[in-house]
Amino acid sequence: MEMISDERDFWDQPYYWLTKTVLRATGYWPYQSPRERIVCRTILYFLYWIQVIPEIVVVVRHAGDADLVMETLSSFLIAIGAIANMCTFVFYADKSFQIRDLLEQIKENWKIFPKNNGLPLLHQYSQSGRIRSIVYAAYLWAACLVFVSEPIHFRLIRLFIPSNKTIPMGFAIPVDYGPLNTEKHYYTILVVDSISIFAIVTLIIAADVLLFVYSHHACGLLTALGRFAIENLPVDGAPSRHTKDDEYQYMKNCVILHSRFIQFSDTIEEIFCWNFFMTIGLNMIVISMTAFQVVTNLNTLSRLFKTLVFAVASVMHLFIQCYMSQQIIDHSLDIEQSLMNAPWYHAKSRTKQLMQFMMMRSQVPCQLTAGRMMLMSLDTFSSVIRTSVSYFMVFMDMQ
Repeated sequence: MEMISDERDFWDQPYYWLTKTVLRATGYWPYQSPRERIVCRTILYFLYWIQVIPEIVVVVRHAGDADLVMETLSSFLIAIGAIANMCTFVFYADKSFQIRDLLEQIKENWKIFPKNNGLPLLHQYSQSGRIRSIVYAAYLWAACLVFVSEPIHFRLIRLFIPSNKTIPMGFAIPVDYGPLNTEKHYYTILVVDSISIFAIVTLIIAADVLLFVYSHHACGLLTALGRFAIENLPVDGAPSRHTKDDEYQYMKNCVILHSRFIQFSDTIEEIFCWNFFMTIGLNMIVISMTAFQVVTNLNTLSRLFKTLVFAVASVMHLFIQCYMSQQIIDHSLDIEQSLMNAPWYHAKSRTKQLMQFMMMRSQVPCQLTAGRMMLMSLDTFSSVIRTSVSYFMVFMDMQ
């Protein structure tokens, strides 16, 4: 696939189309017009608060009903996580412009490698990121559809299997609209609630698909640097000055590119570190509460399926962030192996010195953290799951 030369159409390529579309729909695409941004965000904020405020009312007015409060809180905590995404976009897209800066760097990085030397790897990793982000977003939206449609499952079955049994007018998430007659306006409220939940899920997806783009591009850049640039260092045993200068300049460019990646990774860390911190804390509680609801709803098939889908989506959300962070760690450490695989034994002394400095730096992996306190990795994911199980056991003892 050839990259589009027209900058205006760069982000319409299949690699980035989903990211652009989701961010644009939420009003956080850095390149959209101010008018479109205001309209999209106004709709998003309205849908968000029209769902969250009735949830708060439920918790306040029905504090004595532990099961109802727990069911509401698990969804409310996810909504708080969506606020973390809002803050991330507002601060790093609107104020410091770092989200846009990284996107501009991605555009420039496609011009670094020639077509037959490293560029295919950028295509490979970008395509991998595209497929993973599509599968991830599709699952979350499908899970959201199952979740919001739970109140009408039995109503749909009633169309084929008539019954005199009364079906309660419930909602996917417990909500309380105060004096509003929910029975009279049931289907209107149900549709509005469903759209609001989809908007909140889309906001969560927006940050994750952006992370997919950043992390896969960073990994592709590192792999191209290691496998094609460093391991194919143009050395020559001849003592000619021309060869020496070319060899040294080539290695110097590799060092510059490696430094560019480190800066790219540090910016990703700065953008997402507090978002990850919220994700770790909230998902730890949400997963344990949802697991408790799964156990308590074993006798209710419809509610069990809805809760199970919600639990899997929460685990997947945390796993994706930890997995992407782990990929950056692993690929940054691979540079050391590429330096050892390079024909350094034929290189001149000045080139060897550069390689030594680069090897020393590559021994310290680039990494993403949660609030600059906890490393985001697969080990962290397993630790969070173990902690969530511990909380789950506490909830079971409290039952």
